[in-house]
Amino acid sequence: MIGIDAYYGCRCWTKFRNFRLILRLILSFALYFIFHLTYAQPLVETPTTLNNCDFKIISTQVVKVTDNSDQIPQTGWENIALPHNWDIAWKNYSGTAWYKILWQRHCNSKVAQVQPAAFVVDRINMAGAVYSNHELLWHDQSMVEPLSRSWNIPRMWILPASTLNSDTNEILIKVIGVQTQASGLNKIVFNSVDYITQLHQQYILERRSTYFINLIITLVLGLTGLFIWLFRRKEDAFGWFALTSLFWILFISNILMTKPLPFTDTLLTSRLNIIFLLGYVSCLCLFSWRFAKQRYQRTEYILFGISICLAILLLVVPLPYLKNTLLFCFIYSALVFFSNCLYFQWLAYKNRSAEIFMLAAVFIIFIVICLHDVVIYQANIHAFLWLPFAAPVTSLAISCILAWRIAQNINQVELFNKKLSKTVETITLDLEQSLSKKYQLEANNMRLQERLNLAHELHDGLGGSISRSMILLDLNDNIDKAQMMSILKLLRNDLRQVIDSGSSFGSKVPDNPVLWAAPVRHRFVQIFEEMDIHSTWQMPTAWKNTPSMIQSLTLARVAEEALNNIVKHSQATEVKVTLYENEQACLILEIQDNGVGFDAASVQQGFHVGLHSMQVRVQRLGGDFEMLSTVGETIIRTSIQL
Repeated sequence: MIGIDAYYGCRCWTKFRNFRLILRLILSFALYFIFHLTYAQPLVETPTTLNNCDFKIISTQVVKVTDNSDQIPQTGWENIALPHNWDIAWKNYSGTAWYKILWQRHCNSKVAQVQPAAFVVDRINMAGAVYSNHELLWHDQSMVEPLSRSWNIPRMWILPASTLNSDTNEILIKVIGVQTQASGLNKIVFNSVDYITQLHQQYILERRSTYFINLIITLVLGLTGLFIWLFRRKEDAFGWFALTSLFWILFISNILMTKPLPFTDTLLTSRLNIIFLLGYVSCLCLFSWRFAKQRYQRTEYILFGISICLAILLLVVPLPYLKNTLLFCFIYSALVFFSNCLYFQWLAYKNRSAEIFMLAAVFIIFIVICLHDVVIYQANIHAFLWLPFAAPVTSLAISCILAWRIAQNINQVELFNKKLSKTVETITLDLEQSLSKKYQLEANNMRLQERLNLAHELHDGLGGSISRSMILLDLNDNIDKAQMMSILKLLRNDLRQVIDSGSSFGSKVPDNPVLWAAPVRHRFVQIFEEMDIHSTWQMPTAWKNTPSMIQSLTLARVAEEALNNIVKHSQATEVKVTLYENEQACLILEIQDNGVGFDAASVQQGFHVGLHSMQVRVQRLGGDFEMLSTVGETIIRTSIQL
């Protein structure tokens, strides 16, 4: 036992060391990946001059208009600074606003002066149109409800030198927005084509590509969890993970989609987006609890009850209260998310399972990502958000968890195979011993059966011959030497027949029924004549179906025993022996006499050893043995199926 405990202790210590290594790899890779992409040197450094040209924004102005026409307002402009958020500057405003950006380019050479310029707009929320020097450059596909949702697409335009003024240029941006949606205009940058192209690519990476990669990874992980749950329903944690991935995909699609959901408008899409967030948080809790093999039935009912109530509230709340309701639901989701992430650390500490520790590490990274992005958003810092990196971290963790499970299952299979091999060896040894004992028992039974068969043969064969010889000696007072030698030779032949009957090998069935009955008839006819018994023998001249040796011998023994009983007990004067085969291929032997009869029931009780022995012999071959006895008529009938 000490050796086994030491063995398993070493295995557990090895597993713990492997787990710590895997956990360190997850954390190190995740943190390196995030910090490298976010805090490495920027893709584009902002120059003061490029191509001997200076770009300067002179002023940024905005004006609200009451209609959605393309008529450019002439009055009401007010100076602002970008980014401009309507929810902060104009509370509860939905409608249209125009932005006017005046800018200049000063080049030090004529060659630079004829080069095109470019500018990039970080974000136009919700829909809009862009003009350069009163010339339309671009507009969203839908400028009325349902509005286009290209708010998270950075856009750039190249301005040929021929379209630019030598002094001041004007960019007009028309924005159609909806309250509660942070409508407005983000940062705008003017510079050379090369610089703006690089900056635009960086914005696309931050605003679009990383989120698209997040969505694809989440989709793959969700399908993986779904298939695991479909093929193994006991893994309900992966079913909840698939549902969690679905709600996250629906939630993050708000950032990527450019058109509203079917049969919705901007506000309904916003309501549904927060409902998807509520569903994501609730399913994430269920996934983490099931993964830790925990069930909190009352808490789960309360959690889903609150989520359903909030979802209904979001769908029916009037517009004046929508902003506060959206904010409340978002804060509630964030609190549930953080609470679950922190509580899972306690579950990991309590269970001390490698898989749970891996997921706990992922939740710690989630907390760091969320705190970073909240600080960046609230402080209005222009930095790379970490939210898109949640999916790669999750992918790495789930891959490690699945790999860990596969390794654990393989170890269990190997351990089971070792135990199975030892068990098979033990059972094989026990089976060999059991078979050896069974063989010895069967050998002993065979010896006893042979002895019993020999006893029956001696009784039915030699015993009958001795009985007949005794009757002959009793009937004849003067026996000469020749008669005595004949009797002794007959006894010798019967003994040889008994010995030969112990095996059917080398024996031969008589060619026809007459030859089969000849030895029995020869032995009893002389006795019958001296006892004044008239005998009749009816035999077919040929076999229809030849019996086997054991069947032939059994019928001969039945005939000898029945005739012996007639000589000794029946006091009969008529004996009839008949052998025939019926249509069912049964060979039937009938022996009939007109003696005093006997009690047939006593044979069943074992009081007549000879007849009972005959009955057992016949039944052993699957035949029938019948006895009908009354005063004046006794019939013994034996039938054997050929």
